[in-house]
Formats: sequence, structure tokens, C-alpha cells
Amino acid sequence: MMLKPLSRAGLAAVLALSVATVAAQAGETTMLDKAPAAHKALFAEIKPLILEQAQARPLLLAESQESYFWLMSARLEPLLDAYEYSKDPAFIRAFVPLMEQVLSQRYIHPTKPEWNGWFHYQGFQHIALIDHDAILYFVPALKFVRAVRSDPRLQAQYGARAEAWLKDVEASIRNWDARGCWHDLGEKGGWYTHITHYPDAATGELKPVQNIHAGGSVPYNKVHAFSDALDLAYRVTGNPWYRERMDKCCRYFRSHWRVDDRHAEWNYRDHSFAGDYKTGVLGRGETKTGAFVHPKSGYYRLDVAAVVRAYDLGVFYTRADIEKLLQTNLEFMWMGDAENPKFRKLNGVYEEEGKYNKGTLWTPLAHFDQRIRDLWKARIAQSRRSRGWMWWADALGYLIETSKPVSWEPRLPQN
Repeated sequence: MMLKPLSRAGLAAVLALSVATVAAQAGETTMLDKAPAAHKALFAEIKPLILEQAQARPLLLAESQESYFWLMSARLEPLLDAYEYSKDPAFIRAFVPLMEQVLSQRYIHPTKPEWNGWFHYQGFQHIALIDHDAILYFVPALKFVRAVRSDPRLQAQYGARAEAWLKDVEASIRNWDARGCWHDLGEKGGWYTHITHYPDAATGELKPVQNIHAGGSVPYNKVHAFSDALDLAYRVTGNPWYRERMDKCCRYFRSHWRVDDRHAEWNYRDHSFAGDYKTGVLGRGETKTGAFVHPKSGYYRLDVAAVVRAYDLGVFYTRADIEKLLQTNLEFMWMGDAENPKFRKLNGVYEEEGKYNKGTLWTPLAHFDQRIRDLWKARIAQSRRSRGWMWWADALGYLIETSKPVSWEPRLPQN
């Protein structure tokens, strides 16, 4: 399927974004300025929580499990989102040293820069994942670049650092191709596989990854976390490479939906490459991993977020696709209680006990439907009362989303 062409206005917006001098003027009206009183009060409550979290002692990669990537991301991104909402430079001042600390944990290969990254943590056998790079570095750094380029005051202080990080992020995104992880499938799109080698921390020698994931298909949620970086990179640079890569991933993912008159569902991963099979031959014998609907519902919210991002760039997806996702979440998954919303998984499974095997609200669809916004508000109220983990990040996402009207208009790059 061909990419939808950008309108003249959309193309002009993309080109404008690539110019560092285009920016907010002093006295700009922010989302916070225009917010209703209740939203201003909520932001005033969560602001110190976001800043306090950023000031906590940073984790050290070598002493951490895989949770390092998610925990540090949870400190970084709310700072950039809070800046986007309020334009308060306190969030940028807190972000920069934290991002620098994260970068200080990165392994730098002495001769092969395509193998720079966050490989050497505890737990897995040195398996760098594409979503790790995205959530820990690519996404927050690109949001920082966008913030700096939009404000001459930030440009004066942070411009050189922002442009250096942008250059590094662009190279690092393409390193996944250099490692042999990208596979172009022609009209079927394209997808990523896991690395098959990793660099020895002491010598830099590339050694084989010895686990069942090596060379196998990357689960959808991980590539979709990475697609957030592709989206931001396109909005920042206007380079069509990012948009084309998103389109290929969209075509591959959409072809694996199972759709009926009630809902759509899809697996955590599907098997499309030789590395998925124990024989090392595509389609021959047993697969090394399963293809199933995952018990963790949050993974599917990441998938839906990627669909919405692509739709907003005019890439691949149609209104009919979004409507099918709305039907799935609001009619098939939601169990009907508006004050204490509960959801089945997208395959209809629901288990009351335990953390898993239940669904969740697909908040990215709040772009299109007031019912999603109403349920989101109820969820935040619940989480705020119980002081759920990182409830303020969810609240901040709600404040940003509801600063825009419910609309089917794609949000092309223009801010």
C-alpha cells in the first residue's frame, strides 16, 4: 500500500520543523494557560511529583535488571511531556543531567559504532532490545530536540547539545539495520528480528547470543515502542525515511490482525523469519517461541498507540481501522462499569485474580472518542486515590490529550 501524500500545508509544517529558529515566542499561550481550573489544579499537584522523581538517585545499568530501561524512562519522559504542557523550563533543567547520566551508562564500541548501546545489564544474556533504545534514549532525546528548537531561550542554552544528540540518535536508529535486524519484505512490508551477536564488554569482540530469541521476530509491542521514535524523528527532521519505515511496519502488523464483526485481535508476536525456527529454516519444524495473545494487557496499548501515531501522519491506516479498534475496546473489551472500569483482554479472556489476563483502556483512542476520555478520567481518579505507581504520568497524558478536541482529523506535524 502506498503512503498517503502529505498536503501542501502538512509538507510546509514538516519543513518548518527542521529549522531550528522556528519556535515559540516569549509570552506564548501554553496548554496549561488554556486549561480549565480543574486541570490546572491537577497539574499543580503532579508537578512536584514529576520533579521529585527526576531527582532520585539514578540507577546504574551494570547493577540492574531489565527493569532499568522502564524505570529510567519513567523518570525521563514525564519531564519532557510536562514541559510540552506548561513550557516551564524547570522540567528541562531536571531532564538534561538525567539524560546525560543515562548516556554515561552506554557501552561505546572501540571500532564498530553500530554496536554502541545498553547491552551489559543483569538477567538476560546481553540481549539489547530495540524498545530499550527507544524508550531510554531515542524518544526522550527527540522530544528534547523538539523542545529546544521551538524556543529561542532554550536554543541559546541547549542548542549545541540538542543537535549533537539528534545526530547520534539518527545514527543509532539506523544501527539496528547495520546489525542485520531489519528485514524488508517487499509488498508485505518489513519487520525487525532480535540481535544474534553482542559485544564483549572487555574486548569488543562480537559473540553469539545464546538464547531462544536470537534472530527471531521482535514482538509487536517492542517495535511499536520504537515507532514512537520513528514518528518523532520524522516530525523533527522531515526525512521521509522514517515515514517509509513506519509504513512497512504497519503493513506487516496489520496483515496479522484477526478481524470479525465484533472485534480485532492479534498475537504478541508472529513467526516470519528463519531465526524463529529451531531448524534455522523458515517454516520448517517447530518454532523456538510461541505465538499467542499475551497476558499483559499494557503491551496491546502500545500497539494501539502506534496505529494512532501512523494515522496522524497519514501513514497506512484508515478510519475503518481506528473504528474497529474503538469497537474492540469499548464494546468487546469494556465490561460496562463507568466508575470502576474493567476490561477483558482483546481475545475475550478476563481473570479477576492476579495482575494479568485482563484488559485495559486504550487511551490513545481518546483522540477520537469522548467515551475513552471519560473512562480515562475515572481511571485517573481511582489511581490518584490509591496512589498507584506513577499515576501522575497517566494524569499528565490525560491533560495533554484533552487539551485537544475529539476529532478524526490527523494530527500532522505542525507543533
